[in-house]
Amino acid sequence: MPKMEAIVEAFDPNVIHPDFRLWLTAMPSPQFPVAVLQNAVKMTLEPPKGLKNNVNGSMLGFSDEFYEECNKPNEYKKMLMALCWFHAVMQERRKFGPLGFNIAYDFSNSDRDCSITQLRVFLSKYDTVPFKVIHELTGDVTYGGRITDDWDRRTMNCLLADYVQEAALTEGYQFSKDVNYVQPPLGEHKDYLKVVAEWPIQPHPEAFGLHENADITCAQNEVKDLFETVLSLQPRVSTGAGKSREDVIDEAAETLLNKMPAPWLMLDICKWYPIMYDESQNTVLQQECMRYNKLLGQMASTLKDVRKALKGLVVMSSELDALSTSLYNNQVPAMWESKAYPSLKPLVLWQEDLIRRCVFVDDWVQNGLPATFWVSGFFFPQAFLTAILQNFARKAQIGIDTVSLEMRNQKVKNCADPVPELERPAEGAIIWGLFLEGCAWSVEDHTLCESRPKELFTAFVPVWLAPVQFRVKPEPAKTFMCPCYKILTRKGVLSTTGHSTNFVCTFEVPTAVDPNHWVKRGVALFLALAY
Repeated sequence: MPKMEAIVEAFDPNVIHPDFRLWLTAMPSPQFPVAVLQNAVKMTLEPPKGLKNNVNGSMLGFSDEFYEECNKPNEYKKMLMALCWFHAVMQERRKFGPLGFNIAYDFSNSDRDCSITQLRVFLSKYDTVPFKVIHELTGDVTYGGRITDDWDRRTMNCLLADYVQEAALTEGYQFSKDVNYVQPPLGEHKDYLKVVAEWPIQPHPEAFGLHENADITCAQNEVKDLFETVLSLQPRVSTGAGKSREDVIDEAAETLLNKMPAPWLMLDICKWYPIMYDESQNTVLQQECMRYNKLLGQMASTLKDVRKALKGLVVMSSELDALSTSLYNNQVPAMWESKAYPSLKPLVLWQEDLIRRCVFVDDWVQNGLPATFWVSGFFFPQAFLTAILQNFARKAQIGIDTVSLEMRNQKVKNCADPVPELERPAEGAIIWGLFLEGCAWSVEDHTLCESRPKELFTAFVPVWLAPVQFRVKPEPAKTFMCPCYKILTRKGVLSTTGHSTNFVCTFEVPTAVDPNHWVKRGVALFLALAY
């Protein structure tokens, strides 16, 4: 990139041929030279917004002659409509954020064109429609080649299975529960365009397999992005209350310092909870205290330094300047995020959450192992889960690789109870503090159910994590394999090991309907919300 920038800057208009043009195609990249962008004419190619416009844009590229290129034109027309619908759904689900896909993939028209070419070739080669071949090539190869998250791959395959199947060849087949989107009758190219033109401009979330609450999530994501951009562009001026920017930052730093919990003395922790062979949770407690102490120490030192820098007692470095800007904008500073647990909360709520977490750990320190565990209070909950397996394996003198956790949902009257009163089990641990997105938990039926309108997140029932050796897997048709994350972004990978910093584990949740229904709903569990 620097070499290209130097070449472009060296262009001499008096020497270069007047018809010379340099064409560059690239994906968005922060490494692209700004000087080249400023001197260039920029063009972008984005997919049409909306299911109707997207499918219509795909259909405009076809013709009656195009349909006749395949020796099975009737099946070809039906599957073309199904693949165009699938392509539009894959692109449009991105606007719902993590509810649609964990990662916003850039599916392009080339993916659609490649799938259509493969469809035409294999329809001509086989006597019948090779649904399995088309599904494998379109899903795992063409579109799956871009997908890097296993849960996104599961969502994509569930969607594709609904569209690439024998039932999709019949007239009137519904692509979704929304009655507007059905397989049209056989006809000419203009007939298909006419059918698409009658679709509603604003699709219902049900067209994507999502709940109606997904529209609220989509609107919130757009507003959040807009406000973050506005916030980053605001000038550094005094507030209307008469306080200067420096006064606001100094007051915020002072408030944070006064409310900050005191760190634990690790010598006392190691004395009271020594590392023991038969109690791995002592090790977990020591590690939690060390992690929180590191974060609290970083906060205390940087807050004191920024207050001194505001008074001119120390140099205002770039790091302290970024810290002061974050305090002014009510954002968690990047200096703390590198030492902290993942969180999407604004600074004020983040501090309250930190205090609550420290209270949870301190209660463990003062009163011993709790009866139930607030799993959201752990800095690294994966260590806690491993300790449960270790304790059971060491007690039974068996290999830990033969032990797994069985999720046994507890029967309670209300999932929203702040601290459930349950007895400590003989083996394993009872955890609480989880949240569901995309659906709700029915206390009466003891299964997943549809979300109520305008309830984006609901509390999940306390779960007994029971260690079991050689556990029998639950029945797939009645069990939804639900991913559990720390925060709502559903992504994050450690650069050292490649493991996710956000994904915790997979919960086996009972369901009365097809598990694929919840897959398309984007259902997931979370340890913490953004508010």
